[in-house]
Amino acid sequence: MIKVVFFDFGGVIADEGWVHGLTDIANHHGFSPDKFFNDACDVLWSTGYMYGRADEATFWLKLGERYEFRMSVDEMRNVIFSRFTMRPKVLELIKRVGEAGYRTAILSDQTNWLEEFDDRFDFFKLFERVFNSYNLGTGKKFPEVFPLVCREMGIEPQEALFVDDNEGHIGRAKDCGLNTVLFTDPDRGVAEIEKLINV
Repeated sequence: MIKVVFFDFGGVIADEGWVHGLTDIANHHGFSPDKFFNDACDVLWSTGYMYGRADEATFWLKLGERYEFRMSVDEMRNVIFSRFTMRPKVLELIKRVGEAGYRTAILSDQTNWLEEFDDRFDFFKLFERVFNSYNLGTGKKFPEVFPLVCREMGIEPQEALFVDDNEGHIGRAKDCGLNTVLFTDPDRGVAEIEKLINV
């Protein structure tokens, strides 16, 4: 019996602004979008910024050592932020999930930006807990995060439903015993969740 539904942020609750924003920045500068994305992710992980072991200034400094930017950090930051568009249909679903008696939480690989998104969009109030890699010190690349957040919620893995747009994260969660929904299309994803937990 499912008791808790964990939702990813980028790609589920909101459009995936990290990917789209970096692509726009790369195109503006004439960089290879794929290479720029991979380099940004490498800096995100290698500095430890994703897991709260470095600050945002360090991230931009290290990325700037690999690329010569014509945009300021604030301009690039705003490009990425603007691509994280909230999905009203998903927010409405989350409200219904809570009203149906299920507990809800966010499980996201995000930085300090997640709190800034909440300042803009005020969506944390829909969730009992927010598990953010920046605060957890670990993330969904590591299988142990899934039993960890289940313990934090006081449930067994089989009592959790995990919703994410990343196949790797979904696979690791499934291997840990969680129920999963691969959320690659908002309409199909919402319909699958509605059917699975009858909301």
